[in-house]
Amino acid sequence: MVSKGLKERIAAKAASVAPPPDAEQVTQTTSGDVLEAKSTSRRIKTVEDLLRHIEADMSRFDVAASEATKWECGDGNGGTIELHRVFVRLKPKAGPTVQQAVEALVAAASKKVAKPPVPRRPAPKAAKLWQVVVVADSHFGKYAWRGTTGPAGGGDYDLDIAERLISQASSELLAIGNDEKPARRTIAFVGDLLHYDNPRGQTTALTQVERDGRLQKMLDVGWGTLTRIVEQSAATTPTDVVIVNGNHDETLTWAFQRLLLSHFRRDKRVRISEEYTSRQYVEFGKNLLGFAHGNKAKRKLAQMMALEAKAAWSRTTCREWHTGHFHSQAAEWQMPIETVEGVIIRQAPSMSAADDWHSENAFIGARRAMETFLYRPEGGLAAMHVAGPAE
Repeated sequence: MVSKGLKERIAAKAASVAPPPDAEQVTQTTSGDVLEAKSTSRRIKTVEDLLRHIEADMSRFDVAASEATKWECGDGNGGTIELHRVFVRLKPKAGPTVQQAVEALVAAASKKVAKPPVPRRPAPKAAKLWQVVVVADSHFGKYAWRGTTGPAGGGDYDLDIAERLISQASSELLAIGNDEKPARRTIAFVGDLLHYDNPRGQTTALTQVERDGRLQKMLDVGWGTLTRIVEQSAATTPTDVVIVNGNHDETLTWAFQRLLLSHFRRDKRVRISEEYTSRQYVEFGKNLLGFAHGNKAKRKLAQMMALEAKAAWSRTTCREWHTGHFHSQAAEWQMPIETVEGVIIRQAPSMSAADDWHSENAFIGARRAMETFLYRPEGGLAAMHVAGPAE
């Protein structure tokens, strides 16, 4: 058994033996992302010396631990040699702290951003759009009471409610269009503006309906509200008006057309269509739109457009129909938008609520709304917007 004193004497003797003058021991080991380096040397005296020796990339690492020591030993000729032992452990740099990130953001935000050079030539102005507002199935004169139609019926509906809702929705859509400063605007009345067509409260086909029996008030409120939409539009934008009849009020539809022609006969801002057909067309740039109530020949509308507006068809690339009748953007038997032979057919919603007949036959749940569309002169829809009461 070796005594403790003997061990110490052996270690001291080993330490006193000098390595060769040029001795230099450097080792490197890695464990995962951690790098460790050790040196015993006369030349490498500090941690910085060791880092330079191993060419450590300090942009990638941080010093996790380090140590540098020195001692003297005999050189074998009666002199001494100074030796250095250096150790360093490196770990990959961590990401910036939250404080550092915030400071960097503040510093970046405080810098002056170079302004882009002013172009020598002004950018060409975009061609102005065409706005189309579709007024479908307003049914002035309809009665609906939530108590008998249920919560999915859309709520109450009478002349006062109709006037308020339709005025609000149309004003909202016209204001949206005014922001775009359209070149022209078209107001399209696509049928069933009034709920019945004669003093007995019957539709054009003599179907009896529940209604407000004050025919004169129905005309005063209904036609007055719709006329004000045209007046409001013309106050800011040249306006075209298209009117097609529905199945509830065909006779009174043409009376309303004559009223508008008389009312705006000296107003150069407004152009009222004088056609009496149930399908009518308007062309703007590369756009061709057809308007119909939608209760007849709906599967043939694409063919009818090509036949009835063949000259405009040849000049345009965007061709669409706007219809109403179903009081809904979507229905089980009819999609709100479809393409037939390259022609888009859109179905407009109604602002009116479901009455007792619609509720009993389960024609309920449709959103009450009014829509507007903005078309590019080079052809194609640029945007559409929907307005209506909060459900």
